[in-house]
Amino acid sequence: MSVNEYIAEAAAIELPSSDDETDIEHPEDADVCSDQQLAKEFRVHYIKDEASLDFNHFYVISLAASADFTRLAVGQNVPAVKIYDLSEGGGLTQIQELNTRSPIWREKGREVVNRGVRFLDDSGNTLLVGYSNGDVRLFDLRTADDQARFKATVRLTPSLPESIRCFDRNANSRILCCGTKRRTNTYLLFFDIRERKELGLYCESHSDDITSVRFHDTYPDLLCTGSVDGLINVFDIKESDEDEALQNTINTESSVQRLNWYQNANNKEVITCITHTNDFKSYECLEGDNWLSFERSEIVAGIRRKSPANFNLINAHTMQDRRLFLLAGTNFNKGEILRSVIAPAKGLLTPFTNFVGNKQIVRESLYDAKRDLLVTGGESGIISVWTSDAGNVKSFNNLKSASAVAKKHKITPY
Repeated sequence: MSVNEYIAEAAAIELPSSDDETDIEHPEDADVCSDQQLAKEFRVHYIKDEASLDFNHFYVISLAASADFTRLAVGQNVPAVKIYDLSEGGGLTQIQELNTRSPIWREKGREVVNRGVRFLDDSGNTLLVGYSNGDVRLFDLRTADDQARFKATVRLTPSLPESIRCFDRNANSRILCCGTKRRTNTYLLFFDIRERKELGLYCESHSDDITSVRFHDTYPDLLCTGSVDGLINVFDIKESDEDEALQNTINTESSVQRLNWYQNANNKEVITCITHTNDFKSYECLEGDNWLSFERSEIVAGIRRKSPANFNLINAHTMQDRRLFLLAGTNFNKGEILRSVIAPAKGLLTPFTNFVGNKQIVRESLYDAKRDLLVTGGESGIISVWTSDAGNVKSFNNLKSASAVAKKHKITPY
């Protein structure tokens, strides 16, 4: 099996629960500095609240937040989706569950899993949920019923996609785009959400699984897509056909796992990219110039760990002052280490936050810049809300006892 085939296969396989795994021992994996130095270099965030998906074999596939960050949707490794209220102080309350008894749990003998969740508009009442069988459903949370289903038909393409890998809706909530693959055919499918109809497809710009589809948060016609083929494509979807819509193609020389949009200090639109090899790359949207890149070994050094073997680069988030930070963790001790670093426009990565008391390998995260609040989900099926604690003095002694303090004041959710 070639390297590209291995990466493609790994990208398509769902992650197992860490509760079912035996930790791989890496005796050389440890902090590169003392606890005192960690306390000096990193600020500390603590678990404000937690919720569990109830069963050890459930884990978090995807997270989405409403525009005001008061409601969370949690996609699992089954079609079920849980909805939580998130209070101003960071407290979680489950209010709803979708599809717990849905007949689409299995299709053609295969398990159907979640492929993403996305709130449709600012109201927080409508939610798009994607499934591996190729369905994207629109739910009204006030009734818990699906209002529409979007799936390719023979009219759109004679060779129907077997599944979708990812999806997104655009800034005005009008267009839905799904990244799919059927054998050697790779498609970007487009639907009109309001009129509930198929619009068309792109089929020439990627040659392998499409792993990330991201519309710009402000410009409804601007779309970037990433694939196992290593390409990032930028489209202006108001153009009439695929060739005219394609504005830029960027070769990452890797395999794309996650894309996000970011506006740098020069007000240029930047696409940030996390690869399947846990490197960070970013490019100016239309020029395609490499804006900022860090190899996994550099990020491992930034979070003050020794071994890249256990390392996971989780996400890139934008702060209120427009600085960019990278969230990273390890598989060591079932995900105990969770930290972030500032990605400066020039120079080395800077230690930023140490998330004390983490209990799982984290795979998904959301960030509310206004409250400096992070939400994480992962392989143990736990949703954690992280905030700074102004009442705690970030001293060496406090850092050493932070995990014990969190356990003392927090009831374990499982």
